[in-house]
Amino acid sequence: MSRRIVIYLLSIVLFPLSLRAIDPQPVEREQQFTYYWYAAKQAIQDERFDDALVLLEFCHALNPTDATTLESLGIICSALHQEEKALDLWRQAFEASPRDMWFRYSDALMNRQTDESRKEALRVLETAYRAQQPDAEENLLEQLLRLYMSEERWKEVIRTQDEIDRLKGYDAYSAYHRMRAYALWGKSKKALAEIDKYLAEDPTNVTFLLYRIDILARMGAKPKELFAQYERILEIVPYDLYVLNNYAYLLATRGGDLKKAEKMSQLTIQKEPDNAVFLDTYGWILHLQGQEQLAAFYLYRALQNTNNEEQKSEIVKHINAIK
Repeated sequence: MSRRIVIYLLSIVLFPLSLRAIDPQPVEREQQFTYYWYAAKQAIQDERFDDALVLLEFCHALNPTDATTLESLGIICSALHQEEKALDLWRQAFEASPRDMWFRYSDALMNRQTDESRKEALRVLETAYRAQQPDAEENLLEQLLRLYMSEERWKEVIRTQDEIDRLKGYDAYSAYHRMRAYALWGKSKKALAEIDKYLAEDPTNVTFLLYRIDILARMGAKPKELFAQYERILEIVPYDLYVLNNYAYLLATRGGDLKKAEKMSQLTIQKEPDNAVFLDTYGWILHLQGQEQLAAFYLYRALQNTNNEEQKSEIVKHINAIK
């Protein structure tokens, strides 16, 4: 770096107030801004964050409403662990350019994981969405979708998914989000229709076939109908251990063939002898057949092989039941 440039940079650091008092012509101001902006960018790449902060503050003095400068200042402050200042700078950047400067501010708000910050993040995203119309960014729409889900605003979830589909087309994620929204909304028939719509395109998708069983069970389907759905899945994946386990448990608890359930469940523990879920299912099926001592043996093994508190609670219920 030449001596002339070094002196010029030092003058900025040592006499910022006097420099801010100068009102250069617009062209000269723009040239100064551009020079220090690129110098700051290089300092950031070199991880000289203190230097970058000084340079960016000078850019901010030349143009206080430049959203990119405000965002970059926030990034530097965050790197220097000045989180509150970073958040305020990102807020200013967003207010200066809501169409483009929404991401860092909304992301920082959501990371705080409070009701207040989540509501503010939602306001930011909705404002950015309006500013971007008629064509909103896919990333923005996906952020909105997640927040609408967390707020249980199901109409907005469906509307936002429509926008995403318009941008990128219909796929498994779209079908899943729609199914889940309708199911949690209490609209099981619509949830089932979304599953069937996707299965029409991909009829052997085991995940969606299992979703279908879950929705049918919520709708009060008869056991025989649920058994038939599992048989359909086993034609596609005859040795899928989780499908065998779930089908065995359903047979055992909904009046199905206990011997068939035992054989399927036995196959799962032969393949994975330390799987607590499989051991619990097998123990419960043995209990339903009156084999109490053997049932207790497998249930205690299940308890020893899990650290999951929810699983432990379910296994303990089964153990207490056979006592």
